[in-house]
Amino acid sequence: MVKKLKKQYETPNEGWNEERMDREEELMEDYGLKNKKEIYKAQSQLRSFRRQARKLVAEEDEEAKQEVIDRVNNLGLIRENAGLEALLTLKVTDILDRRIQSAVERKGYADTPKHARQLVVHGHIYIDGERVNTPGYLLTQEEEQLLEERIPETPDEEETEEEPEEVEEEDAESEDKEEAEENDTEQEQEENE
Repeated sequence: MVKKLKKQYETPNEGWNEERMDREEELMEDYGLKNKKEIYKAQSQLRSFRRQARKLVAEEDEEAKQEVIDRVNNLGLIRENAGLEALLTLKVTDILDRRIQSAVERKGYADTPKHARQLVVHGHIYIDGERVNTPGYLLTQEEEQLLEERIPETPDEEETEEEPEEVEEEDAESEDKEEAEENDTEQEQEENE
């Protein structure tokens, strides 16, 4: 029996809002997103952080507050000594900036957000030696330091590099043959004299 997965994001309530749709189009262009679902996932995650912060502000459980702050700080969304109020000021762009796709572009591995997405999807991006091919993966601060790009050399480049060596070897062999022939002709001339 296949387990039915729960939807991990909420879609907007209103059907048509031109201002919202224009803003979503800008975000898709700026961050190289595939579709609006990725924006809705980021918004849902942001709502979850805010919901937790609002709930914990009213409570006196310092341990739970610190746990949430540490988790969000680990993602690089707020400073270490920030309070829960900082969570309430986060924007959806803060979440989108922590995606591995954005980090790849920020590190200079790609020229555009779409190029960064292609590098991630094609499996050229590694975190501490492990391949990550999900562009929406949220990086921790530690993981961002371990981010690296590995692009294998194309076969055409290897072949073009090897070809000149073969030509040099052939040239060396032909030079040896010519020298041997010259030596033979000189010996024959000496014998004839």
